[in-house]
Amino acid sequence: MTGRRRRFPVLAALLLLAPVQDEPAAAAAQAPAPAAEEIVSRLMAANRERDARLAGYRVERRYHLKNELYSKNGEMQVEVAFEAPARISFAVRAQQGSGLLNKRVFGRMMEGEQESLRPENKRRSAMTPENYDFRLAGEERVEGRRAYRLEITPRREDTFLFAGTIWVDAADFAVVRAEGRPAKRPSFWTRKIDFVRTFKKVGPFWLPHRTESVTEVFLFGTSWATIENSDYRVRLQPA
Repeated sequence: MTGRRRRFPVLAALLLLAPVQDEPAAAAAQAPAPAAEEIVSRLMAANRERDARLAGYRVERRYHLKNELYSKNGEMQVEVAFEAPARISFAVRAQQGSGLLNKRVFGRMMEGEQESLRPENKRRSAMTPENYDFRLAGEERVEGRRAYRLEITPRREDTFLFAGTIWVDAADFAVVRAEGRPAKRPSFWTRKIDFVRTFKKVGPFWLPHRTESVTEVFLFGTSWATIENSDYRVRLQPA
C-alpha cells in the first residue's frame, strides 16, 4: 500500500475541516443559493470561529486496511487526543492483522496528521481562494440537510491539496462531505488515490466521521483503507 516515507498528507489535512457557525436551519432551507464566492467566504469565517472556540477533543478511531495482491488485512484501535492549536497524540489500544501494514500505513497516516498541523501546512491545505478555484455545481441533501455542492480545482500541484467535490452545509457553512484525489501523487510508486470523507455534527462542530480510500501502488496492487471516528469528547475554550 505504501511507498517510502509516504504519509497521505491530503487525507490528514482534511481532518482539520471542522467549522463552527450555527444558523437557523429553517431560514437556510428557504433562502436561494448564494454565489460560490459567498459560500467560500462564509466557510472561511466559520473556520476562524472554530479555531477560536475549540480547545481540544478526544476521539476513538479505528483504522482498517485490506490489500488485494497479498490478501492481508490490518486493523488498529487508537485514542486520538487533540489540543489546540497544533498538538495531537495517538495512543494505540489494540491492533491485529499484519504488523507491517499497521506500522507502515497507519503509522505514516498518523505522522501525516501531525505534519498537517504545522502552520505552513495548514495554510497550504486550507479551503481558500489562494489554494482552490470553486464552482457551485448545485444543491443536494446530505444526511437530510440542505448542502451546496462545490467542485474544487487546486491552483497548484501539492500533496496537501485535492481535486474533487465538497458539500457545504447550508445552515452551518461547514464541510460535511468531501471526495476526490490528491492534486499531486505522494510518491512515484503511487498510481492513484481516490477518497470519500464524511463529517458528523458534534455539538456546534462538524468533525471527521468516516474516510474510505482506494489506493493503487506499483508492486503492492490495490488497497482499501477505512478510518472511522466515534465517541467524540469535545472541549471549548473558556468564555
